[in-house]
Amino acid sequence: MNLHKQTILAWIFLTLAILAEVLSTGILKAGNGNLYSYILMAVFIAISYYLMALAIRKIQVGIAYAMWEILGSSCIVLMSVFVFDEILSTKEIIGILLAILGIILINIGEVKE
Repeated sequence: MNLHKQTILAWIFLTLAILAEVLSTGILKAGNGNLYSYILMAVFIAISYYLMALAIRKIQVGIAYAMWEILGSSCIVLMSVFVFDEILSTKEIIGILLAILGIILINIGEVKE
């Protein structure tokens, strides 16, 4: 497989890792302490870490981790608002927007090999 395809695959793995992390958190919240929700959460977290390990073979670990955390957290916040009807303060919204801006700047500054 050529380098370009490997890089695309790494980004797919990272995206799936983020989605698995978000799903695990949603399951935990929806399960309200149910044993099965803890088990499912652990399974999806394990999947997330596995996919992250695959992603960092081609993506710089600092870039991948920053994206995993910030995009994962942002998606979890969106899920909390739209699925669990939680409300965000103005400061929280500004913080999320600044975090996303940080991810954009990190990606712009990434050194390509």
